[in-house]
Amino acid sequence: MRGWWSDDEWMRRQRRAGCGMCADAHLPENEHSLLVATTATVHVRLVRNQAHAGYCVVILRDHMTDLADLDARTLTAFWADVQRTGRTIAAQFAPRKIDYLVMGHRMPHLHCHLLPQHSTDDPLRNVDIADGPLFPSPADLADTLAGVQHAWRAQAEV
Repeated sequence: MRGWWSDDEWMRRQRRAGCGMCADAHLPENEHSLLVATTATVHVRLVRNQAHAGYCVVILRDHMTDLADLDARTLTAFWADVQRTGRTIAAQFAPRKIDYLVMGHRMPHLHCHLLPQHSTDDPLRNVDIADGPLFPSPADLADTLAGVQHAWRAQAEV
């Protein structure tokens, strides 16, 4: 069994320099996801692996590694954007439940995975963000993105 990262490796991973999320969370597309929306606090992204239809990730725009590092205003804004994303997913995909996962031990940049659980998912199975994978065609993914962006904008009016 492997232990935690060495002190040097953990410090290296926590730096803004070389952070993959800082480098590409704002881009329209990256290797893992497509940009749904950007707020003053976060980037909302639709994950390419749609084994759980509607799977999104909300990424803090500032390079912080833990919720405990946020001031009250930023914490409130972060969770408000996570909630709006959850409402967006619910409106577009009607899942049975959305799991909200804040981890960051591999990529120490604060982000929250929103993993919808649908009626075809086993509620007793442990959550795995690597399920599938199921990569829709580029055209299907573009259609899904357009629908999520429309639902995101509609949530601003709620």
